[in-house]
Amino acid sequence: DSAESFVDLAQRYINDGIQGSVLRGSSKDRSPFLLSDQKLHKCSMLVIQDDDVLTVGVLLNHPMTKTYPIPLANGDDLEFPVRYGGSFGIPGIIDQPIIFLHSKPELRDAKVGEPVGKSTKGIEECMIWICSEQQVAKAIDAGRASSSDFMCVQGFQIWPKEDIPSNSGILAQLVTGDLEVVDETLVEEVWKVLSSQSKLTLDTLEKNFQTSLLAWSAGGKDDSNSSPPFVYDSTVTTSQLADDSLRYWTEAFLLGGVVSAGKYDYSSGFD
Repeated sequence: DSAESFVDLAQRYINDGIQGSVLRGSSKDRSPFLLSDQKLHKCSMLVIQDDDVLTVGVLLNHPMTKTYPIPLANGDDLEFPVRYGGSFGIPGIIDQPIIFLHSKPELRDAKVGEPVGKSTKGIEECMIWICSEQQVAKAIDAGRASSSDFMCVQGFQIWPKEDIPSNSGILAQLVTGDLEVVDETLVEEVWKVLSSQSKLTLDTLEKNFQTSLLAWSAGGKDDSNSSPPFVYDSTVTTSQLADDSLRYWTEAFLLGGVVSAGKYDYSSGFD
């Protein structure tokens, strides 16, 4: 992209903020998250707060091994897969808060929750809304929604802001292309793809992982080179290595053990 487009992006961010925007990990040839912060490689993330002090986002593409129960009016508990929102939480709190998100037009029309961002067309046009546990239960009890209409997220990512926004915080990563803004017209498809993920288990690991990559692809075109760079002295591309690093992170951090250990072959990637 040209320097002019970066300036335009910075100015829009400073003037309007990006609260309510969906971001995705870089599409560059070499992932900036290959060696660190692998959870952000090809991520899908919602910005839930953007003010003068900091930016807060929640990752949407990393289901965990636990569920969160919500009691319904009929006495049953409905279990929601919990997604890993990020590496930050509230200090001193053992049971970190859970947030619920939805993107269903009927729930937006019924004012279930609050819009995360803003829209010039009115709040009903804001794609993603945040709501309480009680609002989720009420909507399901009333037959307006099912559990699959909601995402349950725990944890968040934080980017503090400094005096020169373009040198710090999330804007620095947007300007360098480490993170990219997903066009509003693509958000619905990204959400739809991610909604098909389920609680993380050994059996669901592969499907959840591939679904995460599909959601990333749905969020924009892949600008990487048709002849991508290779890892030194191997037939593995840096892109494949980054994907595999993300998978190792998912297994080690979210599943609790690297089940692919011993399966990685530099000549062919994962078996």
